[in-house]
Amino acid sequence: MENMNENNNPLHERKNKNLNDSIILFERLTWEQIDSLDRKKTLFFLPISPLEEHGPHLPVGTDLLTAKETSIAAIQTLKTHYPDHSFVLLPDIPIGFASFNKDFPGTVSMSSRTVQQVVYSYGCMLAQNGFSHLLICSYHMALGHLKGIYKAMRRLRRTYGLIVCEPWSPVFYSDIINEQEPKVDFDTSTEVHGGFRETSLMIYTHPELVDEKYKQLPLVYNQKIMTASAVFNTFKKLGFTKGYIGTPSKADVRYGKWFFNLTVNTYIEAAEKMIENKTLPDLPRKMKRQMMLLFWL
Repeated sequence: MENMNENNNPLHERKNKNLNDSIILFERLTWEQIDSLDRKKTLFFLPISPLEEHGPHLPVGTDLLTAKETSIAAIQTLKTHYPDHSFVLLPDIPIGFASFNKDFPGTVSMSSRTVQQVVYSYGCMLAQNGFSHLLICSYHMALGHLKGIYKAMRRLRRTYGLIVCEPWSPVFYSDIINEQEPKVDFDTSTEVHGGFRETSLMIYTHPELVDEKYKQLPLVYNQKIMTASAVFNTFKKLGFTKGYIGTPSKADVRYGKWFFNLTVNTYIEAAEKMIENKTLPDLPRKMKRQMMLLFWL
């Protein structure tokens, strides 16, 4: 395992600089500064993920931190590719549907309708003021959460013709990760929540936030999590009393770096397709059908 700490991790170099020097932060702008942005050459990034437990070793902000920091990394690259465009980072929003682990302290679960309304409200604000591009960056992949995002995107496209995309779920719910990930000596299909992948990611991006106990956490997995009945239960009721599913002890900083960069590149490619008016990534049809079966959300 390579030595990766705050002194040689480029993420910490970025965080130690004045972020305002390199990224346009929406909340720091006046309305006149926003109004001065080129309507056709400005792309907005919206990080959104809930605060939720990620086992006894990871912070509740794991998904939110990742959504924001991968957005920042993507923007920094896009600025060099498209110097005539503006890339604006909207405030990261700590909301999402996370009912399956709501019985743990730290999980704040909102309804799918709330997620829809928040995303739609941001899109309305942009569209009503003449802007045309919105990239939604969520690292939380619960279908109830995505249902709110996708319903909002459909309304925004239908009502305003907004060019809007959420690009990570099409990757997450495809074979891309399994086909491209670095080779490991165990079955990664058991990695569901707070396990090998997310722990690897966090020891790359925020080693100071990862509790060392991850090194002793064994594999926790049960097929029940993959059954239809899991939708009506919580992690604790299914027996996942520590709040993670997978193998945190297998975490590897090199894998975390790869996983982080995969996400960043996914955002970059989606943004480039927006700018160049190409077909945008979309959730596989099978997953959309499953999402719509959650009719009560």
